[in-house]
Amino acid sequence: MKVLRSKLGDVNAYLFLLPSIVILGLFMVYPIIWSIVVSFKNIKPIALKNAGLFEIPGAFVGFDNYMAALQNPLFYKAIVNTAYFGVIFIPICMFGAVFLAMLVNQRLKGVNFVRSVFFIPYIISIVSGSLIFMFLFNGDRGLVNAMLLKFGLAGPNWLASTVWAMPVIVLMSCWRNIGYYMLIYLSGLQNIPKDLYEVADVEGATKTQKFRYITWPLLGRISLVVMILLLINSLNVFQEIYIMTGGGPADSTLTVSFLIYNRAFNYYELGPAAAMSYLLFIFVVGVTIIQRKLVERRLD
Repeated sequence: MKVLRSKLGDVNAYLFLLPSIVILGLFMVYPIIWSIVVSFKNIKPIALKNAGLFEIPGAFVGFDNYMAALQNPLFYKAIVNTAYFGVIFIPICMFGAVFLAMLVNQRLKGVNFVRSVFFIPYIISIVSGSLIFMFLFNGDRGLVNAMLLKFGLAGPNWLASTVWAMPVIVLMSCWRNIGYYMLIYLSGLQNIPKDLYEVADVEGATKTQKFRYITWPLLGRISLVVMILLLINSLNVFQEIYIMTGGGPADSTLTVSFLIYNRAFNYYELGPAAAMSYLLFIFVVGVTIIQRKLVERRLD
């Protein structure tokens, strides 16, 4: 009798989970499988229009889409632009978040309000943040150029410049994300034992030495998580590009994610777009594993 009740309980549990499993399968698992198959096919838009939900039309082309992506100069330019974004974005966001976390990790009056102020940009949508920075860095009527004119300097047309467009996008991304990573580092700082700092004070350590030998090493594992999250953000940057520059000028802000979007939804080249997305996925996994190994070796 007890065995029968146990089996009935298991069945009931699976019945309750069934709606979630179906939704997860339809909206996550199936699209992943679909995109993997599509990356090995050449699909015409008209064939896709007439296909059923679980039908994947098109001729099988093997690894041709992957080879075409690896031979596409625009794909390499998008990789360089994405790397350029990451090289600026990751250090500024990481060390800026550490600095702000240490700044607000004080028992001062109004510190909770200051933490909220730093976190507010993260709540703002990417669209709103992009529009704010488009207004600030407008070449003709922007606030930044108006301030530069007060000092007798003529500012460039920021978002129309192949030199300055990407730094402006990076600046917007840092402004929006730095408060979120500040909270992550703040939680790490509050878990560091105070005894270590008291011993360092007795030994006459300076603030720089305490940060170098106590704070930063004990934030190592949190830094690994932050670095991985920032790397993923860098490789997936899309909305900022779409709104602020559209990949221009002269493809100077064209990132891998934006290139994949263009190939898939503007030119309807689903096979090459899927192949590029999985090349990007392989790269992200590889870099994440390397980062993890390096940080673990340093922490051991």
